[in-house]
Amino acid sequence: MNKSSGKIEKVQSSDVIKHTLFSLIFVAHSKTSKDYAWSIVKNLLVELKVDHDFLKYIHIDEIENLNDNIDDITVISDFNHINPKKIGEAIQNIVDVFKTRMGKKAGYFFLAEFKEVLGEEYHSIIKKMGVDLRLIDLKKEMPGWDTQNYKIKDEFDSNIAFLEKKEKV
Repeated sequence: MNKSSGKIEKVQSSDVIKHTLFSLIFVAHSKTSKDYAWSIVKNLLVELKVDHDFLKYIHIDEIENLNDNIDDITVISDFNHINPKKIGEAIQNIVDVFKTRMGKKAGYFFLAEFKEVLGEEYHSIIKKMGVDLRLIDLKKEMPGWDTQNYKIKDEFDSNIAFLEKKEKV
């Protein structure tokens, strides 16, 4: 938490999501092009709105207009009124699918690098929101399914994978 004038200030959910998204993009920069990393996030936000409608409060400029910094991510203040556990579920999905879309480019240490770039403060906050990076790492043992019951479609015509909701059994 931020300390100023001796008092502890609460970190806004909008700051948490901005830092999370930008940390993913930053780590991906060393493994792929910046445009590809940004496009994964942009597409994920659109696709995951189906289950997390509050993602509509997040906006990223067109790829060609980006300055490649955290200020390229705009979060409308209404986002701060969403239940933190719901935001945690969305973050879990975003990180999981982002890592999957990076494929082998992500590498073995992708989540460790992400956690380092995110920083201890924000990692602690997302953990309290219910995000479990270890669960994403364990996903390797169940290929084809992410941690939130989405099947990653393998056949597609572009570089971007698509999601399909797993049927309840």
